[in-house]
Amino acid sequence: MVQWIDVLRRRLFGSPELPPASPLPEPASAPRTYPVGPDRSGWAEDISVPAELRETWIRDGFVVMPGIFDASQLAPYAATVARARTAIDDGRDAFGFGDRVGQLHQQYPDLLELASDARVLSFLNWALGDRAILFGSLNFDKGTQQEAHIDAIFFWPEPSYSMAGVWIALEDIAEDAGPLFYVRGSHNWPFLRSEDLVRTRPDLAARRAAERDLAPADRAALTQELGAAWTHDFLKMKADRATPNVPLHIKAGDVVCWHSLLAHGGSARLNEARSRHSVVFHYIGSRTSLYTFDQFMLRDAEAMKDEPPQPLNLVSYKGRLDYMRYDHFVSYSKGNQLLHPVRGP
Repeated sequence: MVQWIDVLRRRLFGSPELPPASPLPEPASAPRTYPVGPDRSGWAEDISVPAELRETWIRDGFVVMPGIFDASQLAPYAATVARARTAIDDGRDAFGFGDRVGQLHQQYPDLLELASDARVLSFLNWALGDRAILFGSLNFDKGTQQEAHIDAIFFWPEPSYSMAGVWIALEDIAEDAGPLFYVRGSHNWPFLRSEDLVRTRPDLAARRAAERDLAPADRAALTQELGAAWTHDFLKMKADRATPNVPLHIKAGDVVCWHSLLAHGGSARLNEARSRHSVVFHYIGSRTSLYTFDQFMLRDAEAMKDEPPQPLNLVSYKGRLDYMRYDHFVSYSKGNQLLHPVRGP
């Protein structure tokens, strides 16, 4: 196993040794940090998961599992996505690449063949401290070029560690195609909540108190400003810690899992003619309470306890994986989100 990990490190980082994260002293007024995993005796030492994976998850906030899927498993998935894209507006660019398509598995459940892989689920069950269920998917033709961000602000899980992303490469990812990157160890940083954002912004605090119970359309500008404030403060924290982005140079069939609180994004697309065919699945634990972006931005951590979580509405895929059922999937085009009703068989 140690030899396997060394090979993986050389492939990803060009060195058998991972450079250490650079934690800084936290001022007394800093936002709180959250646990990496369950506060349960023996969780970190659970021998059902290889020690190298456990240690890397706890230290770095992400793990890479090379060669989980082969071409015979990836090809049907890619073909289904390509076929589905021909029937929708997916914002295709000059190079023929569409924008992201979300929740496509709602229309084509067989896309969950990859998501229900026993090896991936076994790791997630340990990481989440619970049986993993799936709540979302995103399919990509090209790199996102997204700035560093943290998934948990968009769908906040309670407990905070009980959500994870899983990224699967459907092809070898070229260095100039905008590879995925992570901010190693950022899941252990102080995490900004809504009350942290408005503490030094009295005008925004007053608006949040006055508008939080308005209809979603009437508070949209407020939640957008709160999101911009979160991004500003997080990027300042990242700059203060001088923590670099770590791009991953991975191959078709490799799987990357990352913690709910880990910062990640997409590197620059230096060659726009390069594809980056991939899929992301998002999982939570079966006992997780999941909250929306609006709830996260408009409520203090204490007030969130009185908020209703999203309904799970679970169905099973072949008895191997439960997933949240919706009556639509979505595509994105020119900045707009387009809803597509799920058709019957």
